[in-house]
Amino acid sequence: MDKPIPAFYACYLLRSTVRHQSLYVGSTPHPVRRLGQHNGKAKGGAVRTSRDSLRPWEMTCLVTGFPSKIAALQFEWAWQNTHLTRHVPPDSRLTQAKSTTRFSPKPGRARRRTSRPRLGLTDRLANLHLLLRATSFERWPLKVTFYAEDVHRVWSKWTSQQIEKLRPGIEVVVDQSVSNASNTAVEPSEPRGIDALDVGYSSLKDHLTKSQRAIENAEWLHCHICHQGLPSNGAMTLICPAESCTAMTHIECLSTRFLQAGKDKDAVVPTAGECPGCGGKLQWVDLVKELSLRMRGEKEVAALFKKKRRTKKQVEAAALAADEASAASAEDEEMDDPLPKDEDDWHELPESSDVEDVEAAAPTFCSDPSPPVKRPSWKRKEPTTPRSEPIIEDSDWDEAAVLT
Repeated sequence: MDKPIPAFYACYLLRSTVRHQSLYVGSTPHPVRRLGQHNGKAKGGAVRTSRDSLRPWEMTCLVTGFPSKIAALQFEWAWQNTHLTRHVPPDSRLTQAKSTTRFSPKPGRARRRTSRPRLGLTDRLANLHLLLRATSFERWPLKVTFYAEDVHRVWSKWTSQQIEKLRPGIEVVVDQSVSNASNTAVEPSEPRGIDALDVGYSSLKDHLTKSQRAIENAEWLHCHICHQGLPSNGAMTLICPAESCTAMTHIECLSTRFLQAGKDKDAVVPTAGECPGCGGKLQWVDLVKELSLRMRGEKEVAALFKKKRRTKKQVEAAALAADEASAASAEDEEMDDPLPKDEDDWHELPESSDVEDVEAAAPTFCSDPSPPVKRPSWKRKEPTTPRSEPIIEDSDWDEAAVLT
């Protein structure tokens, strides 16, 4: 195996929005792209979902956390054929296989074919619950996410009637973004539902950066459990993702520590445990996924740290913001520029002129109903000595109106 553990792989339950009885089980590393193929927006899909009368389809739930592509395909086939899979004992199967016999006249032989039973939504979810309890899958770090509230209600009703429960490590959640968006008429600005899934290694970027820095800067790598030396290149070495923790361990040492602390003594692969250095909660799948990415994913690591190119919309938005900022800056500069010399000069009037101007500008009130006496017009004389005076904004003395 020369490839890292896949960043994301899921099994899904598809349902027709036109006919809810039509269901389909599949697997994919990219749910959004796969849903587009089923709905005819891209090439691909499946024959059973190619009928236009059943489109569009919706993903009602996802099962994630598979350690490899092969593991996801095994689970997919077992979910599609729970009546045949060896992962479920025959006496525990909810539906039994039905066989039909056909006689072929040419070879003269009878052929027996096993028909797949027709299953509804409750049957599909019941088989899912049965597989999650199977010995083959119960140690996998699986997670079930529902994207349809009515489907989750059917799941809750079924599981409440069962005596056997799922192990505590298997998480079952409802995507809240879909339910919250259905209650509001405003189109959400952020992606929601399966569009918000992280199908890459972005969640491991900080962990990978810390591991690479710790391996490069350490003078001598040693295990935090057995205190023996570790490979200088970090092979078979697990590193705690906490930024303040410096614990490094052999993969065998940490696996033994986790299994000893767990309740299942017959387990071979651990699921979670505490860091021997900082005591933080660690998920086994996250540790080994980072290790496989660090040792086998050169292309994936290069793509993860590659600077993303801006889209056309982002470039246009940045250019528009730059133009607006440039225009605002130009307006500020114009306001800060001093007035021309011919507009900045002003002339001082005699001291008595201030009183005369006030008296001239003040309105005249009188009790005599006779028309007021017209005052002679006057015009300011050009003074001989220019002096400085406070600038009055939004005014121009040359365009002053003549008072009458």
